[in-house]
Amino acid sequence: MCRMLAFKSNKNIDASWIFEILRRMSRDGINSPHGDGFGFAISGEDRLSFSSTGAIWESKYPIIESSLGIVHARKASPGYVVNPNHVHPFYGLVKGVDYAFCHNGTVYDFASVQGTIDTQRYCELVFSNLQRYSPGEALETTTRFVASSFNYTSINALLTDYENIWAIRMNSEEADTAHGLFLYETDGLRIVASEPVEEFSNLPGSSVNMGNGELIKL
Repeated sequence: MCRMLAFKSNKNIDASWIFEILRRMSRDGINSPHGDGFGFAISGEDRLSFSSTGAIWESKYPIIESSLGIVHARKASPGYVVNPNHVHPFYGLVKGVDYAFCHNGTVYDFASVQGTIDTQRYCELVFSNLQRYSPGEALETTTRFVASSFNYTSINALLTDYENIWAIRMNSEEADTAHGLFLYETDGLRIVASEPVEEFSNLPGSSVNMGNGELIKL
C-alpha cells in the first residue's frame, strides 16, 4: 500500500507546499508510515524526475517550478527489502512520447520476470497498449484487463505524458477506504490524492471521492 498524488495547474507554480501534503500524508495518513522509498516526475519549463529509497518526510529533494506532476511514496509488503529499482514512478518512451506511471495497491501473481514487482508488469501493459490507444484509453483498457484477470486489492494508477495526467481508481472492494483517490479543485489547480488533501494542509475542505472504476484527466 502506498500514498500518491497528482497535480496540474494552469501556470507554473512553486509546488513545495503540494509535496508537503504528501509528506504529511505518508507519515500520518491511513496505514502510515509509508516510508519505503519515494519518487516523482514533474514538468514546467523543464522536467525533473527523482527517486529515493528514503522516507519522503525525512528526505531532501530538488524542486522546480512546475505546472504538473505525480508523486508517490511507497509502503512495501512485510519482509520486503527496499530496492531502488522498485521505486515509483516508472518511465517509458512510446511512439516518441515520454511517460511516467505509478500505482497504489497489490496485484497478486502478476510480476512477469524474477525480481520485478506487480507495478512494473502493470506499467509494461499500459505502455504496450499505448502503441494502439490514446493514453486514457490505454490506462482504462489495461486496468479493466487486470481487474478481470487477477486477484488484487487496488489498481489505482496515475499516468502522465508531462502535459496531461490520467488517474483511475479501481478497488476490488468498492467500499475500500484504504485505497482511495480524491479530486480537489481550486483556482486553476486540480489535485488527485490517496486521501483528502485538506486533511494535511490549510486548504478548505472540498475533496470529491472518485467512484470505483472512474477515470479522470487532469
